[in-house]
Amino acid sequence: MADFKAQNENDPLNRTLLNDEGLDPLNPLDLDNCEKEPIHIPGLIQPHGVLLAVTQDTGNLIVQASLNTDVLLGTASEALLGTPMANLVGQDQLDMLLERSVNAKETADLQYIVLQIEVAGELQDFFCILHESEGLMIVELEPASIDQSDSANDFDWIRTFFGRLKQTANRLEASQAAAEQVKEMLGYDRVMIYEFDEQWNGKVIAEAKEEGLEPFLGHHYPASDIPKQARELYLRNWLRTIVDVNYVPVPILPVLQPLTGKPLNLSLSILRSVSPLHIEYLQNMGVGATTTISLIQNNQLWGLITCHHHSPKYVPHRIRNLCNFLGAFFSSELYRRQQLDSYQTELELRTKAMRIVDIFTVNTSSTRVIEQLGEEEQTLLDLMEASGAAVCYQDKLMLYGATPSQEQVRELAGWFAGQAKDYTYCTSRLSLEYEPAKAYKNIASGVIYLALTPGDQNYMIWFRPEVVEIVDWAGDPAKAVIQEKDGMRLSPRKSFEKWRQVVQSTSLPWREQHLNILPQLKSILRGQTENQLRQAEEQALQNARSLRHNEQRYLQLMELSPVAFFMITGDVITYCNNRAQELMAGEQGNTLTGEQGNTLTGEPFLNYVQESYRPVLKQHFLELSRNPSLFVSSRGQFMSADGAALELNLSLASVIHGGRPSIMAVLSPGSTTDAYASATTKLRSYLTTDSLTDLPNRQALEHELEQRWSAPIHQQEPLLMLSIDIDDFHSYNAVHGLKGGDLCIQSVADVLNIIGRSYGAFVARFSGANFILTMAGASAAQAEQLAEAVRQGVYDLQIPRDRFEEEGVVTISIGGLLKVPQPSDRPSDFIAKAEKALYAAKSAGKNQVVFF
Repeated sequence: MADFKAQNENDPLNRTLLNDEGLDPLNPLDLDNCEKEPIHIPGLIQPHGVLLAVTQDTGNLIVQASLNTDVLLGTASEALLGTPMANLVGQDQLDMLLERSVNAKETADLQYIVLQIEVAGELQDFFCILHESEGLMIVELEPASIDQSDSANDFDWIRTFFGRLKQTANRLEASQAAAEQVKEMLGYDRVMIYEFDEQWNGKVIAEAKEEGLEPFLGHHYPASDIPKQARELYLRNWLRTIVDVNYVPVPILPVLQPLTGKPLNLSLSILRSVSPLHIEYLQNMGVGATTTISLIQNNQLWGLITCHHHSPKYVPHRIRNLCNFLGAFFSSELYRRQQLDSYQTELELRTKAMRIVDIFTVNTSSTRVIEQLGEEEQTLLDLMEASGAAVCYQDKLMLYGATPSQEQVRELAGWFAGQAKDYTYCTSRLSLEYEPAKAYKNIASGVIYLALTPGDQNYMIWFRPEVVEIVDWAGDPAKAVIQEKDGMRLSPRKSFEKWRQVVQSTSLPWREQHLNILPQLKSILRGQTENQLRQAEEQALQNARSLRHNEQRYLQLMELSPVAFFMITGDVITYCNNRAQELMAGEQGNTLTGEQGNTLTGEPFLNYVQESYRPVLKQHFLELSRNPSLFVSSRGQFMSADGAALELNLSLASVIHGGRPSIMAVLSPGSTTDAYASATTKLRSYLTTDSLTDLPNRQALEHELEQRWSAPIHQQEPLLMLSIDIDDFHSYNAVHGLKGGDLCIQSVADVLNIIGRSYGAFVARFSGANFILTMAGASAAQAEQLAEAVRQGVYDLQIPRDRFEEEGVVTISIGGLLKVPQPSDRPSDFIAKAEKALYAAKSAGKNQVVFF
């Protein structure tokens, strides 16, 4: 004998559908709680069958029965209550029932069996369906005599159904084939495949119907047509049928089941009575009978097969079960196809995503990144099926396709930075979430935002335009449920005529495949962070070495110079030479410059400046802080430590000392001396030359270009700009060490200096292993000749790349620009274009010259 006690008997039942006060059948439902209507415990069934609730103890007593047992079984319900089930069906048939497992959690688990029951002295066949509900065995019986159909066609139907599905090319064709096959099997007037969206609104995606009926294909139905509690039951009860919409419900007696003291839970009952609202809804549609098959995948209800007939119609159990099976197969087949299509699409998208990721992770130059993004513009747009995109990288904002303006994009990115979760933000209704976006909703109603680095400096945004959609509803969705005039009863809408709605301010929704590749694109974020850290470390190391070189030069100049030098950081003297000590210490100077150390260090420099001259000196300091390239010369009033007035010549320059911005001051009494002139000349030279190569530094290059920029414009003569970079210098440094790298840079600089001077060109060390050569008035032939001479000159040095001379020699790549400057051009534009040509040269194989 089977054990009828469920392992988790309350798990399948969702009691949350009741309101907090519980169920009171005498109180009418109102507009606020219609979604909480407890449709799983109506206390009523449909009249084409009977329902019995039987205890699971040894007595197997009937404790509840539908009021129509006298009609179908020939015995009144009052007479059945409290009697053993064996009295009705016989002990042998009861034993067959008890051997079945009744622990069903969904319709697929229900147990079906044919029983013979004596009615009015004759044995009659009944279809019996078993399941367990909160400790009771539920027995539902339908007269088998209703089933007059022939089972010979079952195999043909299955074979035809499978074959038709396999021949379809897409999910819409498959849905149409399923609708037509189910209509043929069940004989209903109309069969529809109904699909839910994210808000649980439904849409008819396939329809098979009798000629002359109004088409419902493409119609939308509001979520309130199938409320939450109904969808909950569709997940458990996969097939529901209403034989006659105009039926009179049959009560179950007693109302409360004895084990729980609550109404009998009919979640899995095939006879369960339908909500009065739903009955009225069907009557308003002119429907006489229905069958509904749930379409479920991964325990998610995604749609329904809905069958309508305009007169009462009974579908036998055999065909119902067959349709239930075919519905499950159809749902699985569609899901499998969708998964395959999604998988193929996602593979294609991931390939495109990798191309975009490589642009950022392989290249270290922002110029090269920007260039390659331009080349891959279509890939960037196709990646998200977008009409526009914006990429901000290293403070350069690039727009592709149809986008808002640069100013609007930057403001939008700032808003996204505050809204994003895990560096991303996605919406298909931007203007409804961000008020300023209403100004450009026609091109940017849908957006996906991805931050490439923390903050809002580097990011990617994809845009989709507004799609003004015409939605055909089956009746006005605002009137899905209406309140009658007496205010006491709810009623479904009366009209199902096509009602059109214009949906604005939204784009096409972003598909799951697009969102699935965002984690892959986030590798840009990780890669950029790693690159930034590595580049920051390398740059910090180079800066520290450069600063040390410069400080050594400054300190050497100060120590060997016969004039007074001061180093001032934050208005405080941090270092001074012996001559400065002698000058400012006065009478004490000679005794304080020995072993006692420097008494001026740590003192505010203004302590040695007369009151009248302090405002002038402060203004000089302010100018230097704003423009570090300035060199200030003046004459001012100072005083020594003992108060003696001093009239001194003064030169000021901005430098870095101890890693902090500082000011170097040169002071000399009396008229300008040769020593003072020599010291200031050397200081000027140090400020504008590179400490490692003695070439002009970046500051000197920028000053040179600014001073001479107007001449080529006025004279309309071409200006040559060469960007020169040592190939694979990072790996050279790794092999030979920093000192070896310094020697390599010095050797290359010497070649550039010698060749550049021979052509009358200006050569500067721009940064690291990068140099800039510029020359006015060069012809195309001269430019190519000069660039080739430089390339060959470095190659002829034959500097081995490794210690064993197995990896060739050091080479350089050169990017060139020869162009007549226009008034709208700036020197930085020429440098940027020369750098772009440089990276083209490196991409071409290095040791190359490329002109743009």
